[in-house]
Amino acid sequence: MIKAVVYDCDGVIVNSDDSIISYYDWLTSKAGIKAIDWNNAELKKQIFSHTEKEIIEILSCGDDKLQEKLYFISRNEVYHQDFADMHLEKNMQEALKKLQELNIIMAIDTNRGSSLPFLLDYFNIKEYFSYWITSQDVIKPKPDPEGLYKICQHLKLDTSEVVFIGDSFTDYYAAKASNIQFYAYVKRLNDAEIISDHLDIIHILNK
Repeated sequence: MIKAVVYDCDGVIVNSDDSIISYYDWLTSKAGIKAIDWNNAELKKQIFSHTEKEIIEILSCGDDKLQEKLYFISRNEVYHQDFADMHLEKNMQEALKKLQELNIIMAIDTNRGSSLPFLLDYFNIKEYFSYWITSQDVIKPKPDPEGLYKICQHLKLDTSEVVFIGDSFTDYYAAKASNIQFYAYVKRLNDAEIISDHLDIIHILNK
């Protein structure tokens, strides 16, 4: 019996493409390095699916001094993030309400950092989530299953009692490694069953 649904954040709970682009444009500008070519599909894919630490490693191209500079800016400079350039995915809030009515526990496992609670507050959905894990709460972020294991441990649930909804191979591999049932949101990810609407999870749990 499924007792909890765990969500990835970016690309699943919210569409944050414009926000991610704005942040890394700001970071590279602050560092005085060449602007990111967002027409480079492979680079864009990497940035949209990796942690900030990994992205900085990519952007620094093996230059240790540049990597240190990017880290320093990201940790010490103030980036005024505007959640107005994001929006909740279709039927997200409706799905959360219905899961709450079914007494399903909701949690988040994301590679997003400390901004997560502010994002949840902004969209008035924080109350639905019992627990969340960000990249700052683990030693090894996704695709490592550490975050999913921490969620199960905190909620006192077996992995067989949890499903995970994500939109990237980072999510897919974390679920596979933890033996947690996985649903791919919109995108095709190997053998994962696809949900194209957040209300689909309600129908799945009611089967």
